[in-house]
Amino acid sequence: MAEQLLLFMPGLLLGALLAGLLGTLGVVLRVREEALAAFSLAQVAVLGGMLAALAGVPQLLGAWSSAVLLALLAVWWLKPLGLSGPSQHLWILLLAWGAGLLLADNHPQARLLSSSAIEGQLLLLSWERLPAYLLLALLSAALLALLLRRWLATQLLPWRHSTPSVLLAGLRELAVVGLLAVGALSMGIFVTLALVVIPAWLVWSRAASLGSALWLSALYALLMHLLAFSLALWLDQVYSALLVVLLGVSAVALALCWQISRRAAG
Repeated sequence: MAEQLLLFMPGLLLGALLAGLLGTLGVVLRVREEALAAFSLAQVAVLGGMLAALAGVPQLLGAWSSAVLLALLAVWWLKPLGLSGPSQHLWILLLAWGAGLLLADNHPQARLLSSSAIEGQLLLLSWERLPAYLLLALLSAALLALLLRRWLATQLLPWRHSTPSVLLAGLRELAVVGLLAVGALSMGIFVTLALVVIPAWLVWSRAASLGSALWLSALYALLMHLLAFSLALWLDQVYSALLVVLLGVSAVALALCWQISRRAAG
């Protein structure tokens, strides 16, 4: 048992870190009404990872750089053209999905990479690859923390804070893209999206403040990761599927319990 735990420890550690960070990111994106951005950028990261692997470049580098280029393109070029908000993210998502599907259909290795992007590779993560994933995730989280106050202030108090400069907007995209790229390549694209969307939805109207919403979302995502990881090893099941199901079912159950308790108290 100890040997098995040591073998899967890299995935357990990285997953725990990402679960908390992605849960927090979900609340931030919900405040900014940019949750759809997670879908498009994660899909672009997967496409970049596929292209990098085919070119003999590290997947993480390809995923991050491609998503960064597209995010900066959206900030500097697409918005001036009038393509912004949900329409921008939907446009990017559809193009990235179509390009990835064509690539997988015409290259055997890309087909395998496409499948692994859906199921994730967290249980297969080695100690050798762990430092690069941890470094990018921690740097992205630190950058996001530095920009968080200004980012949220422009949304919640627009009459007191001017629109951030293009440089600040670009740095913000670097941070968001870094977290989504690490999540999509290691945990899988659907697990990444579930961790961004579901915990934030659960705590959004139930937390006492924005700060408590950030912590509760991160804590809930972390607990669900630990439970899903343990069950995946114990029952020999797919981690990504278990986590998505656990997140969805438990979130609905907790929301119903909260609603029932409110009615009983009121």
